[in-house]
Amino acid sequence: MITMEFDEMKKIWDEQNNRPLYAIDEKALHNHIHSKMNVILRFTNISEWGLIIIYLGTGIALLRLNPVNAGANVFLWLEAVWMFITVVYLVVGHIRRIKANRRFDRSIHGDLNHAIFLAGYQMRLSQFVGWNLLPMGAIMISGGWESGKFLKVSAVILVSYALAVYVISKGYNANKRRKRELQSLKEKLEA
Repeated sequence: MITMEFDEMKKIWDEQNNRPLYAIDEKALHNHIHSKMNVILRFTNISEWGLIIIYLGTGIALLRLNPVNAGANVFLWLEAVWMFITVVYLVVGHIRRIKANRRFDRSIHGDLNHAIFLAGYQMRLSQFVGWNLLPMGAIMISGGWESGKFLKVSAVILVSYALAVYVISKGYNANKRRKRELQSLKEKLEA
């Protein structure tokens, strides 16, 4: 029995019928891309606002817990300032992402490119949060060292940061997979 390659069969079909072997249901494809984009967009919005609220709330709590007197822990003040700087960075990133959303048209290719952009943005956000844990952890450990509660502070920080890294890595891997799937779809559509 002779087996033909797909391209050979397609060529024979096209020659016989003057039409392609398969057709794409554009509406179903667009709906599929749009649903994937909405999942990524929803996850990105929740991540951004969640991080902004967490960092802002923690910064305010550190300021309130650290008394303003000669015996104040300088590292806790530094940690609060670091968190406020992180909030500013996240807000600026959010505004830039919203402005970037406008440059994509509402076609299949536009929505596909938008979904790929959002997945990449979410991956960068996860990486930023992961790398941001290093200086924050160093400042917090230094604060625990200064206050004489090094073991307690280090244990709490280690557990909370381990959980944060776990959550970040899950989100990063999920968005990496989504982005790879979307880029593969884009390559197939452009071929």
